[in-house]
Amino acid sequence: MVDQVETIEYEVFPTHIIRSKCPSITPQDKQDMMDCVDWMIEQGMYTDNEQTPKYQTSVMLFRDDAPAVWLKLREEFYQACSNYLEMVDNFVQNQKVLQIGGSGAWAYKGWESLNDGESNPWHHHNPAFLSGVYYLHDPGDGTTGGTEFYDPRTAPALGTRMQEILPMENTWIIFPGWLGHRSCQLPLEEPRYVISGNLYVKVADGLGK
Repeated sequence: MVDQVETIEYEVFPTHIIRSKCPSITPQDKQDMMDCVDWMIEQGMYTDNEQTPKYQTSVMLFRDDAPAVWLKLREEFYQACSNYLEMVDNFVQNQKVLQIGGSGAWAYKGWESLNDGESNPWHHHNPAFLSGVYYLHDPGDGTTGGTEFYDPRTAPALGTRMQEILPMENTWIIFPGWLGHRSCQLPLEEPRYVISGNLYVKVADGLGK
């Protein structure tokens, strides 16, 4: 479906999730990103604590001095966030005068035997304005392995109102930074690669030149 359309809208709970495909990203770009993630992990450039699962890289992929392929993905992320605000035109009152104030991104690589010993807790990205997940490589059959969200009007421990957005490679899903979520793991040894990103904004004051 995503091959025929630029965006897909999901109405979940009291909010929206918007999927955008990334037409500028080539198969070689995707391979380069996976190779880069592997290199970062080999160099120990990942978080190592109980709050984050292995392997989650440092938040440095969208830095201005990052390799060109990450800056290319950053532009696709910005476009996906713009698509979100165009489609959800009542997200915030002043969204027509918002400007990008910054962004950050990191990669996650996991597989079944690694995931067995790792937790995947519910979390959110507050105070990010918008957040996103890019499905770089998903070795499953597309029926799971995406991102699960829970209704923010209830506690996640209740386990009664949850919805999984299925993975589609080379797409961003964009959602409010405060929306609780977690990755859905796959029962496979082939690694799954995803990129997470946060967008921060500021209100244009009309004083800039």
